[in-house]
Amino acid sequence: MLHNEARELLVAGYEKTHDAAAIAEAYSVSIRTVYRLVKEKRERGSVELRTSQRGRKAVLSEKDKEAIRQCIDEQSDITVEEIRERLELSASYSTVERAINAMGYTLKKKSLHASERERVRCGGKTQAMERNDNT
Repeated sequence: MLHNEARELLVAGYEKTHDAAAIAEAYSVSIRTVYRLVKEKRERGSVELRTSQRGRKAVLSEKDKEAIRQCIDEQSDITVEEIRERLELSASYSTVERAINAMGYTLKKKSLHASERERVRCGGKTQAMERNDNT
């Protein structure tokens, strides 16, 4: 891969000589690379490497993260799933959870007190597990 200065010199050399084969040999690249860089210079005005476009793009924007922070500040016991539903985020549960952790918040499991639980007592007979010793 050529660095930015070499790319500029390559294009400048081609524009003076219009000899793609000689330029390609001098810079140890293919003729196709010479033509591609010249086309890039013509269309974009630059042949610099586009490093800002590399890598995986963030799913949550800064605006999303600020909205998450506001939700947590308003309701401290809100769950990750409730945040995703309220803000209509397309990000996965773990992505939102990692963003919350990066903000410095800790997640706690929401436990219900005995009076808050709605458990129906079993009115019928319970089935006992039987052990099969015939093995």
